[in-house]
Amino acid sequence: MSWVKTLQFRRRWLWLAFFGIVGLVAYLTWLFLDGIDQKAAGPAATANSGMHTESASGGEAPHTEGEEEGIALSEEARRNIGLMVEPVEYRIIQKVIPVNGIVKPKPGLLADVSPRIEGIVEKTHVSPFDWVKAGQLLAEIRSRQFGNPPPLVSLTAPLSGLVIQWNANVGEAVDPSKVLFQIVDPSLLWVEGDVPEQFTAQVKPGQPVRVSVVALPGELFTGKIIRMSGMVEPEKRTVHIWVEVANPKFRLKPEMFAELAVVVGNSSKVLAVPMKAILKSGGETFVFVESSEHYLRQNVVAGVSDDRYVEIKEGLFEGDRVVTQGNYELMSSIFIKGGVGEHTH
Repeated sequence: MSWVKTLQFRRRWLWLAFFGIVGLVAYLTWLFLDGIDQKAAGPAATANSGMHTESASGGEAPHTEGEEEGIALSEEARRNIGLMVEPVEYRIIQKVIPVNGIVKPKPGLLADVSPRIEGIVEKTHVSPFDWVKAGQLLAEIRSRQFGNPPPLVSLTAPLSGLVIQWNANVGEAVDPSKVLFQIVDPSLLWVEGDVPEQFTAQVKPGQPVRVSVVALPGELFTGKIIRMSGMVEPEKRTVHIWVEVANPKFRLKPEMFAELAVVVGNSSKVLAVPMKAILKSGGETFVFVESSEHYLRQNVVAGVSDDRYVEIKEGLFEGDRVVTQGNYELMSSIFIKGGVGEHTH
């Protein structure tokens, strides 16, 4: 029976060898395929190495790459911050002299209304800050002259405009010295300012002037110098100017503080952006440039400027589109977690 045992032993050895060879082949095949997968995943892994990582709390980990990769905003986020962009273009930078001023009614378009007689206010027909037309009835005054009954005298508006002063209380005794109503036509106003003495040789009547007021940021009104004082104010060392400004929508109001930019010359055309596109931080001057739906921070070298535009010597090209409204929110969103929109880079 020894040959039977020998045969059985050889069969076991053959099976063990067979399974060993199959296992080795499977292992080598797995190593080969895994190597191929890692090579294919290599570029993706390299690309992903520059992406932001998520913190344990689910938010973005702190980063500064947003300045280079840009900020992506949804349409809703752009609307929420009122984002606006304007093109980089060749523009004329003007030489201007800045002057502080104040808005005033134009003489001839301001009227004081007083009674012609002594009497008692019988009735009023307008209220403070009503708009009136020339010839419109303002009030009725009961005369103190003899008569039964004493005669009624009508007060009417001498011009169309806004009632800015009202002193007509029913039953009150009045006389010609009392101003009952003051009416101003604000469609044309004067803005008065003081030009420093050293600039007076460059200023003359007829020169164009741009006017802005703190109450209406972003709005510019245009006018021209219509007259200048004939002498230097001895204490302030300034010359007074009067600028006439059209005000068809009545946005300007008398007594508003104003900033005047008196245009005294022009430069040649230079590559420029609107003044409101320029931001500064940490000693750097920069803008945000629109690129598809992203907004990239771009450092620039600025040159000459006026009250509207800034020359760009380096950093931008003609046709680039820069953010002129909403750029402060974009700057804040780089440094403050959970900014104005989605940071998807």
